[in-house]
Amino acid sequence: MDKFLKIAKRLKTFTLEDIVMFCEINAETARKFFRESENIKPCGDKFEYVETIKKDNKFEIEYQVIECINSDITVVEACSEFLKIYKNKNITERTFKEYRTIISSQIIPYFKCYKLCDVKINDIQDFRQNMKLNNISERRIKNVLALFNQIIKCFQDNGTIGRTCVFKVKRVADIPKRQIQILTQEQLVQLFKIMKKRYPYLLSIVQKLITLKQPLNTILTGSEQEKKHIKRKIRKDFYKVKQELELTNYMFDDLRFSNFV
Repeated sequence: MDKFLKIAKRLKTFTLEDIVMFCEINAETARKFFRESENIKPCGDKFEYVETIKKDNKFEIEYQVIECINSDITVVEACSEFLKIYKNKNITERTFKEYRTIISSQIIPYFKCYKLCDVKINDIQDFRQNMKLNNISERRIKNVLALFNQIIKCFQDNGTIGRTCVFKVKRVADIPKRQIQILTQEQLVQLFKIMKKRYPYLLSIVQKLITLKQPLNTILTGSEQEKKHIKRKIRKDFYKVKQELELTNYMFDDLRFSNFV
């Protein structure tokens, strides 16, 4: 049998007569050999030798060579493609919305003129510093950078761009959680002053929150889509109010109105 395989392997493609001649055996013995061998497969009016791999190990290594195409994909396009990919993955709706919010509010505004392949470590450092200057909390900055790193790695791993920007977002110290903020009398006066001047529609909503002591969602009316729209507007505008009050590290729901509760 070993002799048959050696000759078949050397010939690659052969006829029954070839094996009979080279192995000096009769035709019936050759036919039996063809039927029993895993390495001999029919190929039209001939036969061919096929190498089989013995899997003695419990695992094997598959080598994959990914050619980098150095695409001109922009950061905006990459973010859009990333969201499409992850929307079909096993992530919660809440996580997907958080990704979309971070991308639209932080990553795209800063990198909208960049190609993804042009983003370098210095740009990441500048991006981080820019968020600090805009009073973004350390916890939020960490989440933004971690997501952007995930987006960059996604397109590095599939060969769209080269690995010219490789970094990790590593926590070196505990980031304190946001505290519940109790407004002072002065802050409360300033709060209503700002809302009355620039966001008058917020006045009635905040007053109802104070009086009824109920979650925002129970105060708003309309369809679910309308509620989502007004909630996004409230969060956006109230954040600007908090900037003036220097309370950007606190969520809207964290604010407490001590003089009225």
